[in-house]
Amino acid sequence: MEKLTGSICKEKLSLAFTGIGSLPFCSVNAPDDAINFVFDYCGDFPFWPQLPHFKTEENMTCQFLGGFSGTEFNKKYRKFYLNNENQDFINNSKTIQNDFEIITSSNSIFEHEEILNKYAIIPPYSNTIDIFLNKIKNLNKKPELIKGTITGPFTLSTSLYDKNDKFIYHNKDIRKIIAEFLALKALWQVKEFKKVSNNSMPVIFIDEPSLSKLDSPLCVDMKKEDITAILKIVSDEIQKFGGLSGVHCCGKTDWDMIIQSETNIINFDAYSYSENILKYSNSIKHFLQYGGFLAFGIIPTLDEKALLNLDDKKLYEKLQNSIDALSKNIDKTLILKQSFITPGCGCSSLSIDLSKKTMALAKELSAALKKENEVKI
Repeated sequence: MEKLTGSICKEKLSLAFTGIGSLPFCSVNAPDDAINFVFDYCGDFPFWPQLPHFKTEENMTCQFLGGFSGTEFNKKYRKFYLNNENQDFINNSKTIQNDFEIITSSNSIFEHEEILNKYAIIPPYSNTIDIFLNKIKNLNKKPELIKGTITGPFTLSTSLYDKNDKFIYHNKDIRKIIAEFLALKALWQVKEFKKVSNNSMPVIFIDEPSLSKLDSPLCVDMKKEDITAILKIVSDEIQKFGGLSGVHCCGKTDWDMIIQSETNIINFDAYSYSENILKYSNSIKHFLQYGGFLAFGIIPTLDEKALLNLDDKKLYEKLQNSIDALSKNIDKTLILKQSFITPGCGCSSLSIDLSKKTMALAKELSAALKKENEVKI
């Protein structure tokens, strides 16, 4: 991977903090409440939130199917099916491939804005992103980092089924089209972030929870190089047009496979799965040396009992243990310099109070680490 350049990456991302995405707000005022929450806690590195309890279309599978023809939700089996013989799908696929070629051959993210706008994330698929963008546009002091998100191509293509009840992923042509479609969704975000704050760095997370299921019998015949290839389609285009790409997985996975996609950031559950990432310490060392970042998902949003019993002292100790284990093979200063803080996953399964606790802990931990290490790094 090419080394990351630009002081904003090293100076502003180091030991910063942000959220993963989903929040539990569900009242009629949920979109405004969620945006206020984000800027109350993450004003320096804000993210636009997903609200799956407010609108079912904001569920991570459904949210990024907006504009992708041929899909249908089967209520009986609670599955999304794709009819790849549907004429609308066939026509739409050709359009996606053509649009992807035009956009990725452009010299500027704004060169073919009318094409990218076809891939806008609009209601009902997101009820917060417009509010989020307007908030940033009207800020006197713009954030130096802005986080967006997409559902990853592996997760989305293993959430869609064909008529034989097999993952659409197994159709290599369609999984590539899905990756190109998601890349366009990501680039629309990069464009919009740049419009409201040209000097801010877009950071787009590719959310891949399904990568934790690679040991499942359903995934036994999947080649890791094929997964890397579709991740790389999305990651490369985010970087080409001035953003940073990150891959988020909240379970065990093959991090070598993800590093080979040449993403800028890997975001792992450092609370529950630190041992897993230690297996890849040699690759992590190389990744960090070439400017990659680790996003330590250290607040256990998927373990409510652990979160209830957590305080800032216990959290600090947990993170230090994770860093110390990695530093047996990697320079500790390098780890600190090339790391930042997130929750382990989204907060949609938590109460609002526990979501607030999650982000307050992340904020306090980030501040403590910056104060302690400002001279060292």
